[in-house]
Order: sequence, then structure tokens, then C-alpha cells
Amino acid sequence: MYYILFTLLFLKFSIKKEDIKEQIPRAIIGAFISFLIFYLFNKDRSLSLILSALWIPALFQIIFTSSFQSIKGKKISKAYCLIASIVLAFSFIYNLYPYITGSSRKLAEMVPVNESSEMVSKIDSQHVIIIPPETAYYKMQKMLGTLPNPSIYRIGELGITMTKDGACYVAPIEVDGFFRALSNKEIPGVIYVSAERYEEAKIINVPVKVADSFVFGRDLKRYLRQFKPGAVLFQANAELDDEGNPYYVGSYGHYAYGRKGPVIDGVLLLSFRDGKVTDYSKDKVPSWVDEIYPSDVAEKYNNYFGTLKDGLFNMLITKKGVHIPTNWGSNSSVAGLEVNSTEVIGVIDGDKKLKWFTDHTNTSDTSTTMTGYTLMDMRSGKTIYYKTPGYINGKGAMNVVTKALGANSMNWTPAQPIFYNLFGTEAWVVPVINKTDGAFIKLGIVAAQSSYVVLEDSKDAAIESFKNAIAYGLINSNTGANANSINAEEKSISGKVLRINAVTENGNTVFYVKLEGVDRVFMINKSVGIDITLTRDGDNVDIKYLDIKGNNVVSTTYFKNNSIK
Repeated sequence: MYYILFTLLFLKFSIKKEDIKEQIPRAIIGAFISFLIFYLFNKDRSLSLILSALWIPALFQIIFTSSFQSIKGKKISKAYCLIASIVLAFSFIYNLYPYITGSSRKLAEMVPVNESSEMVSKIDSQHVIIIPPETAYYKMQKMLGTLPNPSIYRIGELGITMTKDGACYVAPIEVDGFFRALSNKEIPGVIYVSAERYEEAKIINVPVKVADSFVFGRDLKRYLRQFKPGAVLFQANAELDDEGNPYYVGSYGHYAYGRKGPVIDGVLLLSFRDGKVTDYSKDKVPSWVDEIYPSDVAEKYNNYFGTLKDGLFNMLITKKGVHIPTNWGSNSSVAGLEVNSTEVIGVIDGDKKLKWFTDHTNTSDTSTTMTGYTLMDMRSGKTIYYKTPGYINGKGAMNVVTKALGANSMNWTPAQPIFYNLFGTEAWVVPVINKTDGAFIKLGIVAAQSSYVVLEDSKDAAIESFKNAIAYGLINSNTGANANSINAEEKSISGKVLRINAVTENGNTVFYVKLEGVDRVFMINKSVGIDITLTRDGDNVDIKYLDIKGNNVVSTTYFKNNSIK
């Protein structure tokens, strides 16, 4: 219906016999443009799309009618030209809404963001993501060579998914090239690799007849379109369920304001095993699905929130309070790598759930400090903006690691920095990879506040070095010296509080606690246990701390007040 409706808009509004010759080329052009919009570009069959595309037939009516009338030696009627011009103007206004009406702050208001000055919750160090997409792609390429006729295939777009073994990169095994897409009926399955550990990639051999690399009706987005013709289709990614079965997960929805402000309404799940497509509303999506809010929507939400809170004029002219997501990019040249975003990154939070992360910086292209960072729940879209003025941003952390590499930076480069709370200290975890093939080389951890850096050959060694630096007080130094010579062991202790005192320096409050019968003094930040803010003399507490021989004042990694019920 929409093909016909849109084609009719190109016809002359006349039923006279003498206009038939003119109507034929109009219909051909209209049908061709309808084919481009609804089939080739696979746009939604909706009133919203028609309104946004009205400028095309309106402009056509003015140009074609004027040209045809001039051939006849006539002029286009003023009324005809006026109507087409009004439709043209309306379509432009619709496409620019809500910017053109001065209501652009509505886009920022639709983003479910809460702001916080607290630290993000600590993460289990075993679940820190250390493998960047370049290294995942390197591992996948090696495994791809084990397939029969590997030259037929390529690695598709990398996404991230949570499995029983932790976070993994997963990608469909796509057909490489148009003619191979015509001659092959299915792709062999998906390939995945751990994002937390340096391991070999694995293939799940479950052939499916629909893929991004196929054409015509077997193209993934075009195939999903038949189940939701009127919806806006957002990014579709490969994910694994709790049993390791692969699915395509395609989110759909609508726009809140004209063609701006994406809203998620539900998810289409396409099973690799039987090809069945199941439609779920947003609140009914199975619990194993991670990306209800895909990366393209997360990017838009972060941009709306950072730039439009005080309107379009402020964003363009005064720029008060404007901050934008950092666009990361390594200096590697890994050919063929496709990632779903360079602005937002999937990370694991303290509850072992996947969130979209990005840091925000000012509008300067050369800025290496951040104003804060966001964590967006991939399933609910709820976002927290953590304010961290003065901390280095992802680019700054990469620069610190590059400097620490010295002459090796000619062949090695930092990649995908991710922000974590490690042992109560906010830090960037920065993998170092080979520039040419993406192979993992080292892991750097950079303290966000002081730029202190440790650089080691493995995840365990880097985390141990960083933990030791915290325990010995080196973390506030910007010398970048390695801390492995210091041995810090995590220990636990329980007891009754003899004395507690709070000290505030540079806006950060640290509590010093002395337990009855214990010589040591424990330094406790509220990020390791919010109970510390309510603790009083005589309370019974549990503490985990980093033990260093000869240190009487020690850093803590855990605090719980058992007297608070």
C-alpha cells in the first residue's frame, strides 16, 4: 500500500486524457523512488516516514511540472507551485522537529538519566573486560581458517553478550561478497571469544538462511521487516542464550518527535536453529537477552543528554554545560574489523550485568579530561551519569599508556579503554595490541585522578600491580613506576570500633577507623561500603584490607557495619 501511496504523490493531480503521456514518466519515477525508500533502504511503512519524505515528491512536482510546462510553452500555475512549496516546507519542518520549534531540550528530557557524584560500585576483578575488539577479531580470524572453504566467509559485526562463562564477543560468520551471497544458501553459524580472558575463539555450527551479508529477501533487516512493517528497526545483533544457542536480536520502536528521539517498543528474536521469529514487547523479553537498547540508541541518548539539556542555541553558541561522548579509536590497522559502536562500550557492572559505558568530555577535539561518564542498562535504558570533573578521559588514558610504552609504541598501540572501580579506586583499563593484526600484547591500568599507570603482560599481573600501588600509597603519584616489588595480600578482620574520624581532602572524604585490640588504622572510602557513613564508636564491623608488612595505616577493599539492621 505504501509503495502505491508514495508513487501517487508523483502524479499530476489531473484525470484529463491529454495528461496521460505526462503521467507515465511521473509514475515510473515515483515507483523507482518508492522502491529505493521501502525496499532498498528498508524504511518503515508508516505515516511518520511518509511525512518526513514528502519533500521528495514536492520538489519533484515543482521541477518536473515547470520543465514540462515550459516545453509546452506554458507556465506552472501559481496555486500549484504554492501548494507544492507548502508541502515542501512542512516536510522540512517535520524533519527538523523539535530543533526548529525551540523544543530540542525535549530530546534530553526523554533520556532516563540520574546524575550522581558517587563512585560506581566496585567490580570483581575477575570480570574486568581486557580483550578489545581488535584482539577478538584476531582470534576469530584464526578460527575461521578451520572451516571448509574459509575464503568464502568473513567475520561479521562484533557484539558483546553475557554467557555463563562471562562476557563474550560474538559475531555471525558472514558470506564475503555479493556473488558469494547469491550462490550460498546459508551461513555456517556464529563465532565467539571471551572478552575477559585471553582464550581461543570457538565456532557454534548452527546454519541459518538469513544474514546481513545476504541479499533480497534473505537480508537480515529486510527479513525482519516483514514482521514489523510499520516499526522503526534499530540495530540487530547476534547473542547467545543461557544454553549457548545463537539468536539474532533486533530491537524495534518508533520516534517520539518527528524522526528524532528513538523509543524502544520491543524485540524480534530470530533463532538460528529453526529460523523462527518471535516478537516480544519490551517488558516481556527473555532474561538472557542483553541488548534491548542497542548501541545506536545508546549513542543518541548520550548525545541528547550531553548537548541538549539547555537547548539547541546553548549547544551551538554558548555551550554552557555541554559535554559529548568521547569517540575512541586505536592506531591499529586491522582490515575487515566491524564493531557496532566506537562511542559506547559494553562493560560489566558490580552486579555482573552488561551496561553501555561512555565517558563525556568537553567539545574540544584535543581534550583529555572528562566531565563524567554514563552507564546505561542495556535492558531498561536507565542511565546514571557519574560526575568526575578533572579525571582523564579515555583518550588521555591511551596517551598515558602510549608514553609508558616508549619506543615500543612504533609497533604497539593502546585500544578500547574501559573505566572501572578497582579496589575503591577509579581507573582506566587499557589493553595494548599489535598495530597490524590486533594481537594482545600487554595490559595497562591508569588511575583516572592521578594518571598513575601500571603496565604488565597479563590481566592478573596488572591487577596485582595496581592493587599493590593502592596499598602502598603510590596511586596518588604520577610517576608511573611499577608496583610489583611491593607485596600486598588481601586479608579480613572483624571487630568493635574504638575510634572513627572523617577527613576531607580535595572534596574526597576518607574515614579512619581504629578497632579494639588492633594496632592498625584502616582507611575507608564510602565506595567500598556505604555503611561507613553511619558508623559510630562501639559498632561491630567486618573489614577487608590490603596488608603490607610495616604499614600501620592500610587501605580497605570492603566494609560492612553489622550493628546496622
